[in-house]
Amino acid sequence: MKRKVQAAAAKLILSRVPAHASFWLCTNENLRSVADVCEALKKASDDVFRYHVNRDKNDFEVWIRDSVRDRDLAREIARVKTRYTLIRKLSERVAELRAAVKKAEAALLVVRKRKRRANARQKRPGRRKRRKQ
Repeated sequence: MKRKVQAAAAKLILSRVPAHASFWLCTNENLRSVADVCEALKKASDDVFRYHVNRDKNDFEVWIRDSVRDRDLAREIARVKTRYTLIRKLSERVAELRAAVKKAEAALLVVRKRKRRANARQKRPGRRKRRKQ
């Protein structure tokens, strides 16, 4: 993933999709987020992976592009050949998005603290310096 992700976009990508747009895994699980798919793939067999990814199709890529709306990740996993590679790429993307959200939230906290301090200074009666006579 080369491009930086905005915090709002990262939150949307990390959030759960509606139930009607969930990813149906052939083990009869309905997965609603990229993190859910990653965790399910860690437990799944290679046969499950091959059911969804083969020469003719890549169900994960289609779902991530159309339902999750993460075109960068979809492009990244379009030609994945193994379950382990897919798990690694999904994990890296989830970590990248979580870091972007965390960084934005930390920056927001700093701004809020500064505003609170500025407001507190304005409300406090100012000290007047004594003039020397």
